[in-house]
Amino acid sequence: MDHRLVLNFNIIFSIGLRLRAERSMNSGTAASPTVTSNCKKTTRTDMIADKSFIFYSLPKSRTTQRLTGGNIEKVWTGLNTFLANCTTVSINEPTSIQLTAYSAWKDDEHPELADKIIDDTRTVFGEPQTEPLSYHYPSGVPSTQTKNVWEFDKRDLSKVLDYLIAGQSWPKFTLGPVELIVSFNFNFIDPATKIELPNQQNKSSIIVWLSRSCSCSPDLYFPFDDADQNFKDYLNKIETHLPFKFEGKYLRLGRPNKNKTQYTFTKLKTE
Repeated sequence: MDHRLVLNFNIIFSIGLRLRAERSMNSGTAASPTVTSNCKKTTRTDMIADKSFIFYSLPKSRTTQRLTGGNIEKVWTGLNTFLANCTTVSINEPTSIQLTAYSAWKDDEHPELADKIIDDTRTVFGEPQTEPLSYHYPSGVPSTQTKNVWEFDKRDLSKVLDYLIAGQSWPKFTLGPVELIVSFNFNFIDPATKIELPNQQNKSSIIVWLSRSCSCSPDLYFPFDDADQNFKDYLNKIETHLPFKFEGKYLRLGRPNKNKTQYTFTKLKTE
């Protein structure tokens, strides 16, 4: 077998697992549903809501979607607009902040540039946690490419963001070379009244990745038990503030079972 294919598979597989794990860990909510044979989705969790809700989340086949705006400054402005107008959290109150710098992949040009970026980032923020990006299958031997991770408190957000913006445009590598991952947990509010919507038993979340390209992974819980006119009206209110393209095909209606031990998710039509 082509060793390059094996290594590329290892990268994709390990990153996919990492991103899915981060979505569940950072959201503070139930893990994303799993598909069953009857085209419904179910998930188990220790905390089951009493009421039905409408859920927006990307499928396992698509981990992220693009943030609108282009460069990091415009993306951040768009995210701020959404959080300020539609949620209970401000952009200065993230749940987690993580900066990651990657060493070059073996076929990347100018690997010394990636090494320099890691050294420069270390000079600014101190020693990172360094580990292999992936492991070869089936030997378990670690890959030569590493990821270097710094975690921050929210008071450091401006400094980290300024560092990332100042480095634009970052050189092109297979990964990174550096990315900022920020997550937010929140409840929804009415953009007009700024009053929190009632009956929100699950926290919504959004994880954003800022680098050469900017993307996000939203897990949104809307406290509506059906796609009625009230829900459609609320979507119309927030859609102009969303920092990503809202795709109705990812909406699901979530219902607790009789024993409140499991959710059942079914596809939802809004048109």
